[in-house]
Amino acid sequence: MSLLDKIIEIAGYDTVQLFGDSGSGKTTFVMAVAMEAVEQGRKVVFIDSERNVAKEIESDNFIYFYSPRLTDIVNRCANLPAADVYILDSIGFPVVTQFSLADMKKRGDMLLKCVTLTHFLKTATFKHKAIAIVTNQPQSAFGKGTGLDERAPFGDKAQYGYKEIWRTFLDKASSDETLCSIRAWRSRRFGRGKLLFRLKITDEGVNVETMC
Repeated sequence: MSLLDKIIEIAGYDTVQLFGDSGSGKTTFVMAVAMEAVEQGRKVVFIDSERNVAKEIESDNFIYFYSPRLTDIVNRCANLPAADVYILDSIGFPVVTQFSLADMKKRGDMLLKCVTLTHFLKTATFKHKAIAIVTNQPQSAFGKGTGLDERAPFGDKAQYGYKEIWRTFLDKASSDETLCSIRAWRSRRFGRGKLLFRLKITDEGVNVETMC
């Protein structure tokens, strides 16, 4: 079973939020999903808010859009074309970078826009029988915890729109290899902490192993 098919088996044609600290494998994982999907002839829409993608996938089945502005991303998601995979990397960055400059009304508008994004993605997955993966940071101006187990993805009120919420962990980092894991955080199929995938990153490339 392919990586994408395994994600669909777990989440169905719905939305998944993948959150974790910087450097814990979020972008690496979603790029692995995108590359595999394109190789299988599936269509991928990749929305990038951080310019994390070093090199775009050269294929007519890979639609790439970059903007650090939340309004641009919301407008893009309001008119999503038919696809098999939608990826938003990441939802928190365009908010956090503008939060300190915004007044209370604008901060509230940012939260509402993030809820709207969830609606657009969830509607697209339903309409086109697709999967959507959204990456995020574990803490932001809208979601802060005091301990590891209390941390929650950005926008607690918005997270309920996601079918599955998974967390990435950096397990090992050396000059030879980087090892990351993806575990269930809030899942309808698995208990919190269940190991779902392992990532191994070396000079030779990226290997994703299914563990569930």
